[in-house]
Amino acid sequence: MDHNPETGEIIEERAADGGQRYPAANTLSDLLMMLKDGAFNSDSSEPLQEFARKLEAAGVDSDKKVKGSITLKIDVEFDPDREFSVLTPSLAFKLPTAKHGATVAWFTSDGRLSPNKPRQGNLFGTIREVSTTEPRTLHG
Repeated sequence: MDHNPETGEIIEERAADGGQRYPAANTLSDLLMMLKDGAFNSDSSEPLQEFARKLEAAGVDSDKKVKGSITLKIDVEFDPDREFSVLTPSLAFKLPTAKHGATVAWFTSDGRLSPNKPRQGNLFGTIREVSTTEPRTLHG
């Protein structure tokens, strides 16, 4: 039975039933493979491919550079009474949002948004459509 003389950790490659034991995580890659016995890593494959396809399509459709993000979060809850931690991973993919043009707005004194500049008189009201069914002549 091997052990780490600095930490006292027992280092064995095989469990009592003959199954392989995972070593302690030294790198982030090791930690990812440890999560849910490697299932978290393999379960992330399809969502990662879908993210890549959608991001590429967004760039091709807009003919512009697009940005997305991948966020890995691992909640760690340590229980001092039981001397172990529970690791709960989550993965989030963010695609660019479609923009639908810009609108200018001002804040009103009561905290609302308005298309009209506060404290400025109105020069024009609502724009209305003018019918041109009859020809008009100008008299000069």
